Amino acid sequence: MTRRKHPEEPETKSEELKRDRGRMVVFSSIIIVLLIAAIAVMVYRDQQRNAVKPVNRQATHRTAQTDTTKINYAIQPILGSTNAPVKIAEFADYRCPYCKTFEETVVPRLQQDYINTNKASFSFINYTILGPESLLAAEASEEVYHQNPKGFWAFHKALYQEQGSESKPWVTEKLLTDTARKTVPSLDVKAFQNALTTQSHKQAIAADNELGEDLGVPGTPAIFVNGKYIKNGQDYKVLKKAIDQALKNP
Repeated sequence: MTRRKHPEEPETKSEELKRDRGRMVVFSSIIIVLLIAAIAVMVYRDQQRNAVKPVNRQATHRTAQTDTTKINYAIQPILGSTNAPVKIAEFADYRCPYCKTFEETVVPRLQQDYINTNKASFSFINYTILGPESLLAAEASEEVYHQNPKGFWAFHKALYQEQGSESKPWVTEKLLTDTARKTVPSLDVKAFQNALTTQSHKQAIAADNELGEDLGVPGTPAIFVNGKYIKNGQDYKVLKKAIDQALKNP
């Protein structure tokens, strides 16, 4: 018959060991849970740091700045008069669908209302946030601009027309070469293809990206008017208001 221990009777050594082991199991479990949680937090933070920048969304970790001295319009493709009182600059990625929409719906209105009337000029600046294909497209645009600054805009427009799905690769050397040939008849094809292969404009593209980072560009397209970032500037009404204000107060 099993003997029952009286409530006031001291524990035996075996009972003390069992109790201590139980405490150790609970303590170890807590430590393991905490370690797993800590690892999960570290992995999440690492993923967030390495994530692709959001397109057409306001970044939460920085604010776009106003700095007219940082944008060197002279080295960028430009539509309109270099002496225009208002300077519009777009930071964009050829793979960004919002940039395509801006190019096809807003830029023509800018040309009609401001650029053709010498009230404003428009500059395009590469901001390659969507990966290797974006860099390849930027390399092609830089080489076209290097060879034929006036022919740049025809290539620029045609490349946006060629834009494919974000989920599928569409920027290829063949597509870029064919597009450049069609839009810039004077193109030196061998030099163009060599630029794509050797990434001869890599430093210029990196400088554009660094400029965007310095100005706090939150995504694409990002529009600046006389060096001032215009929130929701891809909306023509918002952009028009900013341009008109800049014309009144140059």
